[in-house]
Amino acid sequence: MKKYLVKRLLLLIPTFIGITLITYLMVRLAPGDYTTLRAGVQGELKQGAIGKEIIEQEKKLFGLDKPIPVGYAEWLWKFVRLDFGISRKDGRPVSARIAEALPITLRLNLIAMIVVYIISIPMGIFSAVRKDSTYDRVSSLALFVLYSLPSFWVGLLLLLVFSGGDYLNLFPLGGEISDWARDFGFFGRLGNRIWHLVLPVVTLTYGSFAFLSRYARANMLEVINQQYITTARAKGLSDNSVVFVHAFRNSLVPLVTLMATLLPGLLGGSVIVEQIFSIPGMGLLAFEAILSRDIPVIMAIAAISALLTLLGILLADIMYGLVDPRIRLEAKL
Repeated sequence: MKKYLVKRLLLLIPTFIGITLITYLMVRLAPGDYTTLRAGVQGELKQGAIGKEIIEQEKKLFGLDKPIPVGYAEWLWKFVRLDFGISRKDGRPVSARIAEALPITLRLNLIAMIVVYIISIPMGIFSAVRKDSTYDRVSSLALFVLYSLPSFWVGLLLLLVFSGGDYLNLFPLGGEISDWARDFGFFGRLGNRIWHLVLPVVTLTYGSFAFLSRYARANMLEVINQQYITTARAKGLSDNSVVFVHAFRNSLVPLVTLMATLLPGLLGGSVIVEQIFSIPGMGLLAFEAILSRDIPVIMAIAAISALLTLLGILLADIMYGLVDPRIRLEAKL
């Protein structure tokens, strides 16, 4: 198993290089010189030597004065050393801005992913066991309606209803923690953060319930129709034993595959949620970087997202062996 994981890790390295190279090429070869544009917007671009000197300084600062292969190699080497460059917006190190935003986004999305799996998988299994029942039909309809609702509309509606609009005032309008709660103890700050995360987590998760529960239902239906499940029932085993001991574990393999892409997907989907609820995470940072054409920040976020995706794939490979022992045996062979 260790040799298998090492091989997979070695295969992920060229994949990461390919993704970041394509991203770097898109930035360098995009129409228009964003350094010149920035100088012009700030009123710094003037006729004569002063304007040209400013542009040359900008290009040198962000590595645009070198050939593409050399520039990419230098950027990749800096990335490996966690040196993401200087933000063009405020002159701060990009690593410092990401270090502030990344924990917030990971915390939000990990909570959302746990909630999605805890609720969706039991719903899908129960629907599969009670196929074509009233519960199955009603839950399918309700989840389909939820899946069709756009997240930005749901987020704004939740703020209007539950955050001091014309109805209830149960949750804060936005932010990650209240200013007055920063001096609280550990549990006080924790409770305040949870209070702030309720509406964002609901906005992030409601749409995933339909997709994941239907996926779990389809996998369970496929497994319980297998011959060995029929044999287990013929032996007189109870329905709970057949479903949760024999069928459930085998139905998890496709869900593990889905989990490998769920975290990066939530990371990208949190852009809208963080913008609506004013959460200073990676989504809001990426949105502001795009508006201000902060290329070092955009490059760093794209590379980190690619890295999270590849780590998710590697994590799925590890979980395959935990879920299905046959995969561990094949890896040893």
